[in-house]
Amino acid sequence: MERYSNIEHKNILTSAGVLDIDRVHRQEFIAWFEKRITNLYNTRQDGEHMLSLARGPEKRAIFYRGYNVNGFRFHTNQCDESKRTQNNGVMVRGEDQSCNMPYYGQLTDIVELQYTEGNKVVLFKCDWYDVSREGIGYKRDRHGTTIVNTSRKLKTIEPFVLACQATQVYYVNGIKDPTWNVVIETKPRNLYEMPSDEEEPYQEEENLHCNANVLQEENEDDNIDWSRSGVENMIIE
Repeated sequence: MERYSNIEHKNILTSAGVLDIDRVHRQEFIAWFEKRITNLYNTRQDGEHMLSLARGPEKRAIFYRGYNVNGFRFHTNQCDESKRTQNNGVMVRGEDQSCNMPYYGQLTDIVELQYTEGNKVVLFKCDWYDVSREGIGYKRDRHGTTIVNTSRKLKTIEPFVLACQATQVYYVNGIKDPTWNVVIETKPRNLYEMPSDEEEPYQEEENLHCNANVLQEENEDDNIDWSRSGVENMIIE
């Protein structure tokens, strides 16, 4: 998928002299991708897996309140409101290799899109913080810790990321100004088994079409004390 999206199609636009490549790419990629993959499939150069993606998802979608991926247990922020732990913080590395600044946000929705041939894709919809400008959107303290301004939200028409791209973080309110939050990266936990072909991952499901509402009891292992012992308190300016 990466080869078609960020390489082949954008190279075609560049060769055609398109100026605003990102905008045109967003507008035309879906139709181009379906045509491209269909041609490859008809000439036996690509398989049914890519063809099912190119034809788009089914109209039915499944929404989750919790999902396991990459060794992390994620919850939507609405689900976290009733829990003692924080599992809705998301960090994603940017695609721009020249910029090492990740994106930080809060998970609002978990959506599973289903395709033909049993294929599926899980997406995270997030409220992202605007960390485009140092000193305004983010800063780093003397220890190199990232601090984000949670009052500045990123205005974007692309709030979704692939669940497999997500790393988990949690946010600690500043003492002087609670809008500035310290970002703490969560280490992947080996507590849960990851998805496999034989076993579904942990999930709290809200299937709007089937009216399913499956709730699971909170595991005692989730009640993790996020305070750090042996480290002096930090005051965020």
